[in-house]
Amino acid sequence: MNTKIRTNIYLDAWQHEKLSELNKETGAPVAEHVRRAIDDYLEKQGKKKDAGNGGKQE
Repeated sequence: MNTKIRTNIYLDAWQHEKLSELNKETGAPVAEHVRRAIDDYLEKQGKKKDAGNGGKQE
């Protein structure tokens, strides 16, 4: 199980609106969409999660 750490972020109004739309369309919480976006960004930056951090392979 992945340990999650609570954090706060500030979004532009349009970002929050679009994430809320995704929530209604998919049923996935806004936080899940944010985590997925961060995962994509980190992967593009060459900072993939290793096997010891949640099971994703580099």
